[in-house]
Amino acid sequence: MKAGWISLGCPKNQTDTEYMIGLLAERFPPTSDPHEAEILIINTCSFIQPATQESLDTIVEFARYKQGKCKLLVVTGCLAQRFGVKVQKLLPEVDLWVGTGEYSRLPELITEALEQKRTGVYLDNPGWVGMVQGKRSISTGNITAYLKIAEGCNNRCLFCIIPQLRGKYRSRSLVQLRTEVEGLVADGIKEVVLVAQDTTAYGEDLGPAQLFPDLLAALDEIAGDFWIRILYTYPSRLTAELLNAIKNSSHICHYLDIPLQHVAPGVLKAMGRKASAESYLELISRIRKTLPDVAIRSTFLLGYPGEEEEDFQKVLDFLHQARLDWVGAFPYYREAGTAAARLKPQVHHSTRKRRAKEIMITQQKISLEKNKSQKGRNLRVLLEKRSTREPNLWIGRSYREAPEIDGLVEIQVPPGRVVREGEFVETRVLDGQPYEVQTKLV
Repeated sequence: MKAGWISLGCPKNQTDTEYMIGLLAERFPPTSDPHEAEILIINTCSFIQPATQESLDTIVEFARYKQGKCKLLVVTGCLAQRFGVKVQKLLPEVDLWVGTGEYSRLPELITEALEQKRTGVYLDNPGWVGMVQGKRSISTGNITAYLKIAEGCNNRCLFCIIPQLRGKYRSRSLVQLRTEVEGLVADGIKEVVLVAQDTTAYGEDLGPAQLFPDLLAALDEIAGDFWIRILYTYPSRLTAELLNAIKNSSHICHYLDIPLQHVAPGVLKAMGRKASAESYLELISRIRKTLPDVAIRSTFLLGYPGEEEEDFQKVLDFLHQARLDWVGAFPYYREAGTAAARLKPQVHHSTRKRRAKEIMITQQKISLEKNKSQKGRNLRVLLEKRSTREPNLWIGRSYREAPEIDGLVEIQVPPGRVVREGEFVETRVLDGQPYEVQTKLV
């Protein structure tokens, strides 16, 4: 019987889906065509309200396949963990609700549902961290792969539901991660992107011999021409030791994703985060001193309960001072079950959206200046695909751009020059736009 998969949410969720596909593939081969699937599995997200709504809409959309070949509709992931019991009766088309602590039981639960008609909600304390034995099914193509290095989170930000859905922070073993990266590189992967709810907390539950700098050093020893990229770092854990590990590496991109969330003191305190605009600027200065060519990305949460217009202005002022390469801005959503949902006053939704939009407009001008400042520089670029606009134009990324969330690099290739997807090439920067850098092949 074939299994069709739909994966929603962030790269961390996507890696969960890939491991589950590998877990089921021998008995239930995957298919990308829902019309072929006798089992449909939707791995859901429920981090914020729009993600929850998208998950519910997707379940309703694919429930119609129960009228055709599909015999079993399975919902896994954060929505199942958070709302499975509550929405079971509202969505009777769903046969199995499988929470984040029960992924390893999927083969057993699906078999019982098919053979014995045993359906229902299966939730346990979140405990799975991708330790499935067997082949993982990479869904991001032949060039880039995400690597989930840990599960859960110990950072108790008051607006975040993740610790309730994913549990305490649990790191995978250094040996296991190194073995997996060796396999990815052997299979031709050119970029390994490290993800976790907080990558910099890696190893704190394992002991002093397996902290994040130790993991980076172990992965850097792997032979081959490939990149390692780090996402989701926590500002207070960006130590001198960690920055030097990046500086001395031959594989790690000089790129840091640091979700700062806000800079106004009162808002940060209400978020449960111990920081300030001054400490963030000092951190950015330290990073740039160690890694002069570093590209820094951050995200900000706007319209948090109690956020005044002057607090919002502090974020705008910070952006002009910090001169970050990339920024994402999101309106706050009141999530039931979080401490922030009880805070007052709540900011009107239209104000939240307006502030998030203004942040993006401001950052767009800064990103334009940052990209134009690359003019005349040589950049190593990973080719991803040929452009549909011109036959001699290719699309790729340098170390400055993370997949799917940052900008792109356009590469002019001379007629007659043969290049391939997944190839590293040397380019010269010609110009820059807010989300694109134009280059030519050297």
